[in-house]
Amino acid sequence: MASTQRRFILWLGRDVGYHPRGYYRLARSLAQRFPTEVWGQPLAPVYIEGPLQRYLDPCTWEVLTQPPQGVPAYTLTKPLPLPSGGILILTNPVAVFRAFLERKQPRIWDVWEDYPRNFRHDPVYSWAGRWLRRVGWAFLRWGVCGVERYWLAEYVYAPHFPLLRTRFFPNAFVPVEQAPPLLPDLVGTYALYTGNLTQSWGVYEAVEKAAQEPYRPFVIAGSLKNPKELHFIREKLRHHAAWLCIYGRFVPYPVIQNLQRHAQVLYAFYQPLPHLVGKIPGKFYEAAALGVPCAYRVGVSAAWDAFWRQYREEGPVPSLWWSYYEPMLWEEAAVLWERFYEGG
Repeated sequence: MASTQRRFILWLGRDVGYHPRGYYRLARSLAQRFPTEVWGQPLAPVYIEGPLQRYLDPCTWEVLTQPPQGVPAYTLTKPLPLPSGGILILTNPVAVFRAFLERKQPRIWDVWEDYPRNFRHDPVYSWAGRWLRRVGWAFLRWGVCGVERYWLAEYVYAPHFPLLRTRFFPNAFVPVEQAPPLLPDLVGTYALYTGNLTQSWGVYEAVEKAAQEPYRPFVIAGSLKNPKELHFIREKLRHHAAWLCIYGRFVPYPVIQNLQRHAQVLYAFYQPLPHLVGKIPGKFYEAAALGVPCAYRVGVSAAWDAFWRQYREEGPVPSLWWSYYEPMLWEEAAVLWERFYEGG
């Protein structure tokens, strides 16, 4: 491999270039020690509606929606080509399948979901879609011969992969912004829902709860996967006097984190589905690190209850923060770098 190709390439495929876990945790960490590039989709339009939009500070909004800095080479194109050269880090089944077909370079799969259970249980999928995804997953799981190592977000994924070729890194918290409040006149007063606007993540329950308090500020910020969720939000909050919805295919993570930092409570009513109850959602880490109360389904997941019991009793322990895991990531990356480039 030519010296000019000595790099890690985070290829995000259909995800935007500054995806929270891909960019802010993995790519920025690797870039501190190794030549690193991020290839991802450009940011699609972000929409804002609701009575509270007049409270948004336009200067802070401008700051929070700027493309982040920190990785030397940064590519945003659509459609996204598959990079050549370098050690390719893949982040979703579509990207893995594309790389599997070409088989030109070392590949690592940074797994973000418990895909077998996700495809089997998540209500977002139709029967046909569920079946096709399960078949596709089985093919990728057993057929991707070129993947040298998997980096997994949660230990709960261990049964799906060969442990000798696996390293586990929790979905820990990384601070990405220190901007003034995006809603300066509402600091500490609003309930907040962030993340995917989907049934399984509890958006329906969050909106139902907000609708019962029509004068309490309620803010939603997240990725819209299906127009029916937006229709539900609008209908339920039609008579709500104080709501704000920020949505799109992707909402910049600095916007999400700023809203979380200044919220009164963070709603995280994840449904007790098999692919969710065993993992710790990133929203839990964010709420715990920022010291924001988190409303979730108590008693349905031993992992969730244990997480909150630990941080209520022990406080913000080091393992809550992504910086705790960075040295482990650098050590693993150095092993791979030597193997692929130094003949180790």
